[in-house]
Amino acid sequence: MQEEMLEIDQLSATGPTGQARALALEAFDPPPEPMEWVEYHSEGRLLIIGPADEAWGIAEQLKDDLKITMLATSPPSEPPDRAPPGRYLDGRPRELSGYLGAFTLKVEVDRGRVLEAGAAFGIDPGTFDLVLDLDGSADSGVDEPPVGYYRVRSEADRERALAELPDMQGDFQKPRFFAYDPDICAHGSRGLDGCRKCVDACATGAAYSIGEKIEIDPYLCQGCGSCVTVCPSGAMRYAAPPSEDLLDSVRRLLAEFRDEAGGQAQTPDVLLYSAESALSTLTALASELPEHVLPVAVEDVGSVGADTWLSLLAYGAGRVVLLTGPAPAPTLLDATRRQINIYRVILEGLDDQHAAQRLVLQPGELDLAVLAEPLPAVVDRPATHAAIGTKREILRQALAHLHDHGVGQGSETIALPAGAPFGEIRVDGDACTLCMACVSVCPVSAIQGGGDLPQLHFREEQCVQCGMCESACPEDAISLQARLHLPAHMAPGPRLLNEEQMHHCDGCGKPFATRKMMESMTRRLQDHWMFQGDEALARIRLCEDCRIQRLYEDEGGVVAHPPGKGV
Repeated sequence: MQEEMLEIDQLSATGPTGQARALALEAFDPPPEPMEWVEYHSEGRLLIIGPADEAWGIAEQLKDDLKITMLATSPPSEPPDRAPPGRYLDGRPRELSGYLGAFTLKVEVDRGRVLEAGAAFGIDPGTFDLVLDLDGSADSGVDEPPVGYYRVRSEADRERALAELPDMQGDFQKPRFFAYDPDICAHGSRGLDGCRKCVDACATGAAYSIGEKIEIDPYLCQGCGSCVTVCPSGAMRYAAPPSEDLLDSVRRLLAEFRDEAGGQAQTPDVLLYSAESALSTLTALASELPEHVLPVAVEDVGSVGADTWLSLLAYGAGRVVLLTGPAPAPTLLDATRRQINIYRVILEGLDDQHAAQRLVLQPGELDLAVLAEPLPAVVDRPATHAAIGTKREILRQALAHLHDHGVGQGSETIALPAGAPFGEIRVDGDACTLCMACVSVCPVSAIQGGGDLPQLHFREEQCVQCGMCESACPEDAISLQARLHLPAHMAPGPRLLNEEQMHHCDGCGKPFATRKMMESMTRRLQDHWMFQGDEALARIRLCEDCRIQRLYEDEGGVVAHPPGKGV
């Protein structure tokens, strides 16, 4: 990525701010390159899908460089006077899937009959390295199609495909963009559905559910990073580079800028731009870029989330600007905008008078007017701490500094919109029986039992508002409230939600359930055929050992059976 960074000499450096910027960028040490890679292999087997007249002409142009197979979605307008420039079949594509070097396809042939591509075309293997889709009939509908798939919507798309396809042979690699920790994933637990934000935000269809956890196909993933930005727990993390490495580099860049300026420079903005897609846009405007703006290349700005945004503000940046480059994926924009809206509310709650301007998403072109005037920093003293730990821990460090050194007093509790990754749970003490169902499903241990005591504790700094505790509660005693309660995050610790007195076995005196749970069980079972009569109901109040003993004493050693179902 380093070769895809803006050249320093393209930027103006007429005043103290611009000179400080030039010196700071010259000393800037970018984050290290990714350590893990995904490998592709292509032998140039190209499948062209579309009307025969158009597909035939393109096949003629590419036949000397690639191994051509054509699936004609409509027949030739006139009978051809020569053999096709590759294998040819009339039909419709069904279920195209895969990626560069490994596309699979089913083909609908005559009268709705569907065959695997190998059988339909008479080829082995029945896979393709590349796909050129001329009419969209094989389009899966994802925002970012897989590597090796070319969808022609315009003449520019057609020209790009014809230029690139001949070179799409050999071995290729890309970073393995993500890291996933299933132990703190809030997607599901014990058959209950929880968070699915990463699945909904994925622009490529690489993220999908496998029950209670998530799977990411590294061959489909193209590093847009939306899954990381929306993940509330930090289970999904970016690895190209990790946010800790990016923040370490930019923290040092900001410190170098301040040192070089010697107090004369304006408050800097940090402009994060997608290295590949936004570089040309930024280069065209480089000479006009205000001198207080520090451009920093990242793999994709969609991967840069709130832990980075707030940390950069804590490090002394006036704004954080995200430049996507042309035609960003709609899912990426939606995911980033939703997160920006949440954290603007938090900044407003911290009494930041410029909260609405701190986080700026620039899709497509760069609007220089937005950056023309620098903003005062949020903090009176830039943070110097290294960003270490999980996403939640990095956020907590940034929030603590913004709260302690912010320009305003702020509020201890900030109401947040639904879907925010912070909040509390409220428990109806009259309904809760301390059955601990909520404890058993919480993926981040935000809800905890009291050990040997009949208590329910809550750690608000760990809660991601996934809602599984609410779904699991058999008494409908739990509700969620999105908020940021700063004391809970600044001084983490458990808070007592509910406690009950214990019920002791009527036989041996051993405690084994809460009184409320015993009342609930008695109420629910009193109409069951096995618990008719005072003696049968009394057995409910016994521990397991005493219950078995009493059952055999009352029934003469014979276990009762449902009416009409005796031994």
